[in-house]
Amino acid sequence: EKFDKEYSYAIRHNYGKEGKRTDYTPYSCMKIIMSTPGAGEHHGCPFKHLNEENLLANLRSLRLSPTAISTVMEKKKNQHFQLACAATFEGVHGCACDAGLNHPNQYFEESLKLKENLQTHSQETAAA
Repeated sequence: EKFDKEYSYAIRHNYGKEGKRTDYTPYSCMKIIMSTPGAGEHHGCPFKHLNEENLLANLRSLRLSPTAISTVMEKKKNQHFQLACAATFEGVHGCACDAGLNHPNQYFEESLKLKENLQTHSQETAAA
């Protein structure tokens, strides 16, 4: 009940179900990269806003190879944050995102496509 009172309207509003009925689009990578999270906020581009130690820990938790981690860290060092993200995608999935990555939702959608293709291929192989 407390949740409904405090948050449900805001959530419905953000998805265009209340108020003006506008469905707000999320920020692009460039918008996220250019904005700086305030004190106590935990959002933003990890390739820009995380320090080297925390980014390394995150990359290791994704089980990236040392070569992939080195590539990502070099891109971060040179302030090529979107390229660092693309290198992470390639390290995680074993292939590049041909469309390029310009939006966090796109990273998710491309990852999902690869997973679905892998599952379809596995099912076809098992059926043969």
